[in-house]
Amino acid sequence: MKKYIIISLFMAPFVLFSQSGNPVISEAIGNCDTISVQKDTSNIVEYISYNEASFSGGPEEMNKYIRESFQFPKSSINESQYGRVFVEITVEIDGSIKNAKILKGISEELDEELLRVVKNMPDWIPAENKDGKAKSIVRFPVNFRLQ
Repeated sequence: MKKYIIISLFMAPFVLFSQSGNPVISEAIGNCDTISVQKDTSNIVEYISYNEASFSGGPEEMNKYIRESFQFPKSSINESQYGRVFVEITVEIDGSIKNAKILKGISEELDEELLRVVKNMPDWIPAENKDGKAKSIVRFPVNFRLQ
């Protein structure tokens, strides 16, 4: 029996100091002993949502603008070219568009015409962050299909 008491006294400091560093809330409730509750704050994630850059009027208006502004290249009219083109633009703090480029295109003629249309787009609504308006990069697809 003495052996167990000596071992438990020897191990007590190790057990007490091996507690995690999370905050501990202690309070006495009535005549009861002190109750300790350990709060785990390691999994708390703060999520703040900010507005992304957007075309005035939304995606429907952007599609309408592209359809109305796009002039199909004459060299591509007889070629049944269709598919998806991926465009990347930088929307500045003032809403202007810079650095427009085609990430993945279909043909040189279609890509050039689409790039012309995108560069001439009206100003966008800029993105926002905690400090106000912010510069952002926007990527979007444009679909070409047979009708």
